[in-house]
Amino acid sequence: MAGISRGRLGRASWIVVAALACGGRATSPGQGKPEPQPVRVVVLAQAMLLEASGPPVADTSVSFTTGQPRTIVLRHGPPENLVFAELVFPPTAFADSGRTVQVELKPRPGLYGLDLRVSLPLKGRANLVFKYGRYFLAPAKARAIYGGDVAFERALSVGQLLPEGQLALLPSTRPAADNLRAAISAGGTYFVAAAQ
Repeated sequence: MAGISRGRLGRASWIVVAALACGGRATSPGQGKPEPQPVRVVVLAQAMLLEASGPPVADTSVSFTTGQPRTIVLRHGPPENLVFAELVFPPTAFADSGRTVQVELKPRPGLYGLDLRVSLPLKGRANLVFKYGRYFLAPAKARAIYGGDVAFERALSVGQLLPEGQLALLPSTRPAADNLRAAISAGGTYFVAAAQ
């Protein structure tokens, strides 16, 4: 198991194992669904955004036909090419089947965040999953407020940037260690963040 570590199985890995054993929002596949969380809106300037280290992630543009499931994977650059984020469109994500849609993803440098542009409106929801096990970097402010990486990691959600400098912290789940997933219904800017 790898957990918020910069090495394959570093010190932070064992901390995550201990934290998961004590409870939290993590769920394992096959177990019951977590209880729904309400959307929480915070001022962006007061949110703590998860920073990313490691090789940069390239912009991606993909065209595909609606009505079919599609997964778009963004990766950090060489040498490891680790997954940064996945965007999963179910067959029902768009109103009409058989149309061509273009999806553009532009990662935010130094952050677990991205700008998403979709050429057709979403009818249903897509799932955005950030994967931060290797290049997790908590801001110093987060360590001071939360007391360490594990407590900060447990407070994280996927957030959608709103007008007027606000961030909507979306209901988020953990499909696996060091993965954070939220259902999204529109293009826009998304970050992994925690409130102060």
